[in-house]
Amino acid sequence: MKIKAIITIALLISAALLAARMVPGSSADQFKEGKYIHVDNIVIQFEKTDATVSIDYHLSPFAQAYIFLLGSKNLEPKIEEIFSGFHEVKIQKIEGSSASLQILNVSKKSDGYYLCNSCELGVQSDVLTFVYPNGAKKSYEHVKVTQPVFYEVKEKM
Repeated sequence: MKIKAIITIALLISAALLAARMVPGSSADQFKEGKYIHVDNIVIQFEKTDATVSIDYHLSPFAQAYIFLLGSKNLEPKIEEIFSGFHEVKIQKIEGSSASLQILNVSKKSDGYYLCNSCELGVQSDVLTFVYPNGAKKSYEHVKVTQPVFYEVKEKM
């Protein structure tokens, strides 16, 4: 790699870190214990035995610079780690501050009702929202373990 390219990359990283330090509302406490991702919101929308998940997060300044240079694909292992308690997770899209994924067979069907057991998340989320098939929502704050969920899906005729 040429020296100009190395200097340019170093300057970009330095500028990103400096800019992130000056942004109001970004606290170092959010990234303690070596964690580089802070989960703001998780929305789990149930549909029969599967669920669609949207996650909003923000990254530490260093992680922002890293993702800026190397791409958000490098966040995939961390997103998988967050949902490692679920068995069949398929990541659909990862961006700099959000991701969407599909969790297959998250619920079990019994007599027309569905049950989703509680599951530990790989990080604590500021807000976790369940969206039921009928459109109802229920939110929890500061969650590291999901609540058990019980719902009914009316079959369309």
